Amino acid sequence: MKIDIRADAARFYDLSPSVPDDIPFYRATIPDSEASVLELGCGTGRVLLPLTAWCGYIHGIERSEAMLATCRDKLRRSGIGAGSALVEIGDVTDFDLDRKFDLITAPFRVLQNLETDEEVDGLLRCVGEHLAPGGTCILNAFHPNRDRETLIREWCSDEELFCWEVPYRSGRVTCHDRRPRLDPEKLVLYPELVYRHYYDDALLNETVLKIVMRCYYPEEFENVIVDHGFRVVRKWGGYAGEPYGEGPELVIQFQ
Repeated sequence: MKIDIRADAARFYDLSPSVPDDIPFYRATIPDSEASVLELGCGTGRVLLPLTAWCGYIHGIERSEAMLATCRDKLRRSGIGAGSALVEIGDVTDFDLDRKFDLITAPFRVLQNLETDEEVDGLLRCVGEHLAPGGTCILNAFHPNRDRETLIREWCSDEELFCWEVPYRSGRVTCHDRRPRLDPEKLVLYPELVYRHYYDDALLNETVLKIVMRCYYPEEFENVIVDHGFRVVRKWGGYAGEPYGEGPELVIQFQ
């Protein structure tokens, strides 16, 4: 199992006000109340827990033990048993659950955390092996807000960029974004999220989360899916139904 890079930052994940309003979208894609759902990269259960009320069973895979501990605690406190939801440590690029699912999701850009072609191949292979007959999978990525050449030229920065600030445990937490480097050939970004916990003006601790974000443009994102032998069913440009290629997200449903 890989090192848990989110071990120290997991406690701050649910504080972020910048997550998308995607839960109604995923709820609407569940085929029926008896459907089985697989969520890849379930994290702290932000999407998984609400969806338990709308499907027969949901299974979550997450590689961060720290994130999964929070998810398990939420399930326990909500009284949701293993018959309705089960979460486990796993690698979304290499798993075998010995069952099929009616819907497979990987919310909030899980696919973009895969740095290499081999990892993307592994995730899509596992998706194909776990889809029930007639089942679908939904993957998403952000839609870059500038063309490739401009992104390569402008994305890196020597300055920290402010993201958000929220109250936290009689103090406050701030989040800043560092952008030290990118891979211009594969168009992989390497941002660093810096969380600082303050009491009044005193800094109590600082946590740095270094992540990978691989960029896709609309045609390229669709081609990745089609080239792995899947058929696109629907596609959107965002969770409010924006046309594909015109909104802030790239969202594709396929089988």
